[in-house]
Amino acid sequence: MSLPSYHPFSLEYTADPRPTFADVHRDNRFLHIEEMNAICVHGYEAVRAFCDHPQLSRNPVDAGFGDPEATRIRAERWPTLEKSMMASRLQREDEHGNQTNLIRELLAPDFRPAMIRKMADTVHEVVETICAPLRTESDLDVVKLVQEVPLTVISRLLGIDETTRDADLFLSCAPDYFRGLNPISSDGDRDKAEAAAVQMLDILGRTVETRRENPQTDLVTQVIEIADERGDVDPEDLVRALVILVAAGTDTTRLSTSLAVKTLLAHPDAFELLREDRDKVKNAVVEFLRYEGPTKYLVRAAVEDVEFEGKTVPKGTLVLLSIMGAGWDPRVFPSPERFDVDRDLKGSLSFGFGSGYCLGVHLARLQVSTLLNFFLDHMPSTATCDVDQITWDPGNLMLREITSMPIHVR
Repeated sequence: MSLPSYHPFSLEYTADPRPTFADVHRDNRFLHIEEMNAICVHGYEAVRAFCDHPQLSRNPVDAGFGDPEATRIRAERWPTLEKSMMASRLQREDEHGNQTNLIRELLAPDFRPAMIRKMADTVHEVVETICAPLRTESDLDVVKLVQEVPLTVISRLLGIDETTRDADLFLSCAPDYFRGLNPISSDGDRDKAEAAAVQMLDILGRTVETRRENPQTDLVTQVIEIADERGDVDPEDLVRALVILVAAGTDTTRLSTSLAVKTLLAHPDAFELLREDRDKVKNAVVEFLRYEGPTKYLVRAAVEDVEFEGKTVPKGTLVLLSIMGAGWDPRVFPSPERFDVDRDLKGSLSFGFGSGYCLGVHLARLQVSTLLNFFLDHMPSTATCDVDQITWDPGNLMLREITSMPIHVR
């Protein structure tokens, strides 16, 4: 049986959710997915309110989702994979009894704008090397071209030893690990992800040990210093925080760039405008994310009944928040169907909101901006993309997984 076009796992919604946005924004309603006991939320104000709502948990298990027996079986069959992303173990209480996120405590100092600017040379070098085929080849796949950029960048920022096999192992095992994080990934994908998780933890564990013995100016050294100052971070949690950092930024950067190139090729006037005025690229990155963003849904679960503008979200409901849908709300962003690099994007939710605001926003912007500038430098405006040849994987609840996008360059 085919899925309705608005269903999170339908090919139609994954490839182009904009018709759904137009429909739901007309009467500002929630969409109900009965077999998932879920509501899909697309309105700007509702998404903003629900991102950080105290009665909406980021862990669906808190609202009674999931079969306890299935959870036990997963923990036994894929123990490293399951433990690697257990965010609850990375919570701490401050002196006032408030919950704090250990990942933010450890990593926030390294992701301030001033620190990210120091990373610009690394990002530029990686993009110039990996994306070099764009200068000479006539036909290439954008997704495959850019997929190694964020992984290579984070590998270098972490200080993974490039004189050993660790750097190559990191690049090869990370994609298998990410596929296993999808809530509906197959057992086969989870088996591969378990092996990849073991490798990633080993590599990052060795990197931490090396930096304890020989401190450098890289991100891992600084994270170790912060952890030692706190005094309450065990080595396993430190490594898992680094794993979550890797998982958080790589896929979205790859997908954001691929979708931005797709948008550029569909809007030749904007292509030429950005080529002529690179100062506009910074704002354009946020407009790309609004217009054709990589995030399908953020997942929350109601631990109590939640009231919003006369609507009740019952306790135990899965709540799926569409960041891209919020960016297409005409009450906040007039004429959302128009791609406008000069648009006023104040209040954009493309990088999250509140405690869910993207920690790596500055690094993500740096990477996407650098990649876009490279494409503007080396991709002619006559380049073409046949949308019928673009392939998607609709089986990812959280991301609009574009798997292939061939373009004809020259």
